[in-house]
Amino acid sequence: MLILVFLFQHSFLSYKNSITIFHAGSLTSVIEDLSLIMKNNYNIEILNEPSGSIDAIRKITDLDKIADIVMVSDYKLIPNMMSSKADWSLIFATNEIVIVFTEKSKYSNEINSENWLKILLKPDVRIGFSDPNKDPCGYRSLMVLGLASIYYNNEGLLKMLKKHAEIKYILNESGIFFDASEGVNPDSLKIFIRSKEVDLLALIETGVIDYAFEYKNIAISKKFKYVELPKEINLAEQSLDDFYSKVFVTIIGEKGSKEVLKGSFISYGLTIPKNALHKDNAKKFIELLISNEGRKILLENGFKPLETLIVIGEAPEWLKRS
Repeated sequence: MLILVFLFQHSFLSYKNSITIFHAGSLTSVIEDLSLIMKNNYNIEILNEPSGSIDAIRKITDLDKIADIVMVSDYKLIPNMMSSKADWSLIFATNEIVIVFTEKSKYSNEINSENWLKILLKPDVRIGFSDPNKDPCGYRSLMVLGLASIYYNNEGLLKMLKKHAEIKYILNESGIFFDASEGVNPDSLKIFIRSKEVDLLALIETGVIDYAFEYKNIAISKKFKYVELPKEINLAEQSLDDFYSKVFVTIIGEKGSKEVLKGSFISYGLTIPKNALHKDNAKKFIELLISNEGRKILLENGFKPLETLIVIGEAPEWLKRS
């Protein structure tokens, strides 16, 4: 009997001293580093589930799964897709889009920040990005290609997307409007698409594709070669939001609806859902993330933590004091 009581108490405490986090795959290394500190300082276990950010939210909105924290690579997904499940979102870091490659990639000795567009349009070069309906890096890749089309006055990129992935677009004086809401259909000859950005890395390593659109922190943490894009294209500068907003992408939204997304700088966000089971533990994790120690971990993993935190919606009192 004593053994049973002990096992019950141990199981209960383990369950109580945990946090479940649904998060963008690009945040995995940050969460793993923070998990070690949470375990050592508070004896709290982190149960993390990486996925595309949109899928992370759909686990809650469509599958009724429970998480203590949701962390996504686009904070706007929280108010737009889970407004009934969360009252606020915290923007804590930014990132940028780069093009990763290896020494095996075609023209790897030639590509740079000036000629990357010319290289990607070559007929024998294969490129990849993640699914815009599942992963913010996917619709941001379309935004980057749209902005590049405007910046370089070259419609070839748009025609390539339509020809090789059946992604429709409208180009007019207001900007570029992509529509991926009916799904994407890559030919896997010129364009390859996977569920989330980290899924493309194996294709790069094995030489199936030559170049992929990724977050800069992924390129750094996985030690890939990468090309940096002009600031007018890379979605890293908050001050360029007016230019970024010339591109729109329509994707599949909550419960099959259509969601129109406007280009903007990359802004990672998080929230504690209303029905979280371990809100006090979640609070400790977020306080660690935004502390000097947490900011150092973000920097070491290739992110840029915001100098001033931004809260959208009604922030809890403890977060207002942080």
